[in-house]
Amino acid sequence: MTLQDDFVTELQHAADRVEPVAALDGAAMGRRAVRRVRARRAALTGVGALAAVGTVAGVWQVTSTGGVVGPASSPDVPDGWTPVAVGGVRLAVPPGLEPSRRAGVWEQGPDDDGGDFVQVQPAGADAPLVPPGSGLTPVDVRVPGAESARYVVEEHGDDPTFAQDFLGRLQVTLESGDVVQVSLVWVDGGEGEEIFADLVASVSADEDSAPLPDPDGEAELQPLDGFAAGVPAGWEETSFAGLEYALPRGWAADESVADAFPAGERSRSASADGSAAMTVALSDGFARWPESIASSPLDPASTFPLDGADVVQVETMTADGVDSTTAHVRREGGRGYIVTLETPGDADGRALTRQLLGTLGFSAEAATVPGPEDLPEFQTTAVPDGWRAATVGGVGGGALRLALPGSWSEGPPPDGVDWAASGPDETVTVMAAAGDVLDTAPAAGYRYDVPGADAVALQVGDDTTENGQPCFLGTVELRRGDDAVVLSYYGPRGEASHERFASIVRSLRLSGS
Repeated sequence: MTLQDDFVTELQHAADRVEPVAALDGAAMGRRAVRRVRARRAALTGVGALAAVGTVAGVWQVTSTGGVVGPASSPDVPDGWTPVAVGGVRLAVPPGLEPSRRAGVWEQGPDDDGGDFVQVQPAGADAPLVPPGSGLTPVDVRVPGAESARYVVEEHGDDPTFAQDFLGRLQVTLESGDVVQVSLVWVDGGEGEEIFADLVASVSADEDSAPLPDPDGEAELQPLDGFAAGVPAGWEETSFAGLEYALPRGWAADESVADAFPAGERSRSASADGSAAMTVALSDGFARWPESIASSPLDPASTFPLDGADVVQVETMTADGVDSTTAHVRREGGRGYIVTLETPGDADGRALTRQLLGTLGFSAEAATVPGPEDLPEFQTTAVPDGWRAATVGGVGGGALRLALPGSWSEGPPPDGVDWAASGPDETVTVMAAAGDVLDTAPAAGYRYDVPGADAVALQVGDDTTENGQPCFLGTVELRRGDDAVVLSYYGPRGEASHERFASIVRSLRLSGS
């Protein structure tokens, strides 16, 4: 018997056990269930995608509170499976999966290499079982105690962007009208088919089960387990842009990020063996915290005490045996920072993460937020002979004037760009921007007085083009009145491109009224 035949048989048995609806027999349901559909990634949308988005690369979330799951008896529990009840349904969880700190999730532990998991979550109108254009075919099935139920299965074995081959989703409509989704994501597609068949057979309605947190409610940050403030003996204290911290002896600065666009925005240090690293970056969007970084009640973040801070939020994921922890911290009334830690995904690595976070503190520099006028002045260079004038209209009721090399030509701009000109391996683009683009200064950048502009900010650094080629990038944000534009220059990495950009900046004028 083939694996597909096994799956058909299992679903036929499942259909027989849970009373298939009229006009559908077990064999027909089984044949439809194994229909191979290469769904586009767009099929993973809405509530149904929440599980896959966090785990498609083998992620293991470690900062959330425990799920509200109680013991239950299931109508059909395979040997070795664990019966549970949560969110309006009863079901059985396959062996090898553990309760996650995310509510309603059972997944492999942090020391496992796989990305298998089961998730129970509420589903609404914004999370259809079959997204438009997905090509998926839902299958009706009877779930004891439920008003109705349908499921779909997807396989992604031919898509290298998916770490897991199999995704099965069952949506159960309860008699109350609430809809609950049970999802199975499995690395091995063939094994996932068999397990999903047993999972479907184990589900029944239980509206008295422990509820899941309201996904639209407010998430409460949880204390970070194992956190202790202080600098361990032998560690070396340092700082970046007002954030103080300490590093284990032997760690060294990673100079590769110093010139990354925007240059000066971040600092990175790593252990001698490369197994751990810490990056500290200034944030441009800190003024919108904590609303813009609010976590879901289904997957709340953690926090820890930090003197002088009004925002401290920590989230951790584990993939491929590495913990990636992101901490957003903001000095009350001052600057915001994003601290990223990469450590081994084991007990020692997690202890190191807590130690590094425990060294954080603020210096006086963190207490003030610089405005555009407080940035250092950008050093320009003279416009070379032979350059020609160019004009971009529609800026603040006037025009942006600049100079370009004589051999450059203006051409049709790409989508989303208002104007473009280019040479053999360089390009300048101009595009409209929101009028509040310079209400606050960029986290790392420069100022320059452009005649006719109310505010100007520049950023430079090494970047990559859309096709992955390394390049130098320089940007100029200009505002006059309620209008703003961004000029971007792309060229080969190196001093020559920096000088070319500096000459273009020297030539800028906003004219007209």
